[in-house]
Amino acid sequence: MKAALWFGIVAAMAAVLLVGSKSGFLLAAGIAALAVGLCVLISPVFAAILLLVTMFMRLPIRSEIALPVELFLLVFAALVAATVLWMDRTPGRVRGLGPIEWAMAAYLACNVYSMLAAHEYPAGDPLLGVDLPIPRFIVIAVGIPFALYVIGRYVVDSTSAVRAVLWAVLGTATYSAAVSIMPAVGLSDLVWPRYIVTEIRPSWAGRAVGVFNQPVVNGMVLALGFAIAMVLLSRRSDPGWQRCAALAVAVASGCGLYLTHTRAVWLAGVAVLIIGAALAKGYRKGFVAILVMLGATVAVNWSTFTSADRTAGGVASDVELESRLNDMQTALWAFAQRPIEGWGIGRFQSVNTIHHQQWASDVPWASGFGEVSHQNELAILAELGIIGLTAWIAVLALIAHRLWQAYRTLPDQELCGKPLVVIAMMALAIMLCAGITVDLRYFDFSTATIFLLLGVAVGWSDRHNTASVPNGDAQTVRDRQLEVVR
Repeated sequence: MKAALWFGIVAAMAAVLLVGSKSGFLLAAGIAALAVGLCVLISPVFAAILLLVTMFMRLPIRSEIALPVELFLLVFAALVAATVLWMDRTPGRVRGLGPIEWAMAAYLACNVYSMLAAHEYPAGDPLLGVDLPIPRFIVIAVGIPFALYVIGRYVVDSTSAVRAVLWAVLGTATYSAAVSIMPAVGLSDLVWPRYIVTEIRPSWAGRAVGVFNQPVVNGMVLALGFAIAMVLLSRRSDPGWQRCAALAVAVASGCGLYLTHTRAVWLAGVAVLIIGAALAKGYRKGFVAILVMLGATVAVNWSTFTSADRTAGGVASDVELESRLNDMQTALWAFAQRPIEGWGIGRFQSVNTIHHQQWASDVPWASGFGEVSHQNELAILAELGIIGLTAWIAVLALIAHRLWQAYRTLPDQELCGKPLVVIAMMALAIMLCAGITVDLRYFDFSTATIFLLLGVAVGWSDRHNTASVPNGDAQTVRDRQLEVVR
């Protein structure tokens, strides 16, 4: 893979120098794309990282370049092909599908069935007449995250690959932190993409929205970066420069997380600290210290914390609370009307417009009218019914069970042991906390990244369980592999 990259770099530079002008740059771009394509097919880990990068930069790329198909979808297709090729040439890999994958298949089937079935209302916003492309929605909300879980479980099979994935996520968190902090310190002119500071929704004024132009998903990435950086910071066997870099990312991500002024991601940050304080064996002191410091700060500034002044650190907001309550009531009403298979994927916004419900008489009816859901599981319940929600909860519950098993069995100090599982647990907690106030299915990058990390952790648990079998007992190894996937 390195040879292909160096060949592409040298050939591209030669093309620019020899041909010159626009033709040279076009030729160089083509050669570079060819080199990257070869690397993608050779290494599915490289392809997975490239997918994360293109998903992270989806909005900036779309605002700069008009492509018939979005770049990250092309990279995803290449990743699938690279994974198939890798599996064919790697006989010693993790094998088999377990309950998690079957639960994922069931949830995906619910989504596909709902897409094909006839429904009363269209998908999308009926007031603006904007349709939601359901096939693309399913690919982004279900297909890519679940595929990355499986790919992470299978192909991220070396410590160097795990480090590459973790540092790639830290890279995205670093950029998110930078563009979150710069406007707050008077460096707005340096922020790119420009829409971060020029296209601000009134309700998000003064909040760090990042490249996603949305404070919750930006906060999820920052919380994830903080979690990974805190774990890597504790790795005393790592080079000093890596630990210093992790410290810088942790501080920047923490500052950016605060600047989102978003309750759900603040809660996610607290969940990260609690998990670290409880489960980070041998390196929990940092988590405990920060948790105590935050608790003391909140206690001293309790009146400010409970106020509605977001810029000062307040968490109260009657308007948002009323909107969320009406959304919840609408979702519960929708479930009561069609409990089995729901109103159809992507239909909650239509239901919330045509059948908008009021939580209580003292809650304004108009609050939350016509919005997409602000609660992930209730949105699934309303759109896919109890069957779809059961499949989704089964996925989460089975993953949580496997993570706990992995935490109990993997070694304490190795990066691909308990530290990796702790990161995965933190990632799952971040996703669950964010899902309290948003529909996660619209958040492509953060959800996909989290499922990749979950798959990596489960895959290392599989390898550890298989490796613990005595050498030479082939039948026992096969039996243990079947036991692992069950």
